[in-house]
Amino acid sequence: MDFTHSQLRILEMIKNKKRISRKKIAEELRLTPAAITKSINPLLKLGVVLEDSEGESTGGRKPIELILNREWLGAVLGISLTPTALIISVGDISGNIYKSKSYEILDSDDLVKFLKKIIREELLAEQKIKVISLVLTGLINSDNGVLIFSPHYNWKKVNIKELLGKEFEIPILIENDVRAMALSERYFNTSKESNNFVVLNVSEGIGSSIFVGEDLLAGYGFMSGEIGHVVMDRSSLRKCSCGKRGCLEAEASNKAIINKIFSMIKLNNYSSLKERLKQNGEININDIVEAVNKRDFLSTKVATEAIVIIAHSIDMIISILNPEKIILFGELFNEKYLLNTLKLELQKVTLEEQKYELVVSKLLEEIHIYNPLAVVIHNIFRKNIWRR
Repeated sequence: MDFTHSQLRILEMIKNKKRISRKKIAEELRLTPAAITKSINPLLKLGVVLEDSEGESTGGRKPIELILNREWLGAVLGISLTPTALIISVGDISGNIYKSKSYEILDSDDLVKFLKKIIREELLAEQKIKVISLVLTGLINSDNGVLIFSPHYNWKKVNIKELLGKEFEIPILIENDVRAMALSERYFNTSKESNNFVVLNVSEGIGSSIFVGEDLLAGYGFMSGEIGHVVMDRSSLRKCSCGKRGCLEAEASNKAIINKIFSMIKLNNYSSLKERLKQNGEININDIVEAVNKRDFLSTKVATEAIVIIAHSIDMIISILNPEKIILFGELFNEKYLLNTLKLELQKVTLEEQKYELVVSKLLEEIHIYNPLAVVIHNIFRKNIWRR
């Protein structure tokens, strides 16, 4: 059976409150006790929710409260596929993480075969898993589980859900990584009460997602949020992964910043990172952020130029969508000087009347663990995909 709208609202309330009485539910949803009983009784019969008498007493008998039955909902096998790693987690929709592990993706790996191998091992090890939630970079049709295009994996029109569904007979959910970030913010972090915000993720690439009216805005053909492929410099020769030149991603992503500094050091520009590059053969974004913090001239110059470009892209978002919040993901935003530069640049280009809150996410280090859980929560309580 599909849950009714009232049942979904009740289930979400129980999930958020952990435990709640029928009386409180009726008060908050402004429904009659009879309507509450009509909605809850089938949930009790199915075992989706349980009665618990451990609530606080105000004198007399302890009230009977409702809790989610974790055994019925089961555990979630979460898989986040980044450009360089496969991160697995096992947890539940309350946000409890039982285990997590990261695997490096090698160029020699057959990614689908590797993915199936990891899933098989986890299903054998964790018998309580009842759903697989897979989060990937690229254009994703989350309704039918098709990866439309991902330059990082060199995949195009791959029906991931069908490939995995032939072998694993449990529900499989597929979602884009930046849309999943918006869901993680909604269900686990600072935006539980916000219905109008944009996530901007600056990492190997650049992407954004839009959460409005209690749902994600996927756009026609699931193409919304691809701000990384907006051309910011038409005179640029830097080629983006999409094939265009001068895109935001090609000018201001972590990869773009690293490549610029790498090239300039090779051209004999001085930087404190020169010795690290000589020792390791490479530098990463954390090296650059640390160098900015120590005011290395070259690192500060290149990173600041990227921040200014990012500020102009945020100005576009504000002008078009006027969101309540813009939530930032990325190592660059954890550096105080760069964040202040971003705020100052935004003040220059935005109107005084445009009210918005700029927030740096606290989930950056754990986002790949929480993303798959957030996708499952959204599908249960908003998309009503959970069937008996």
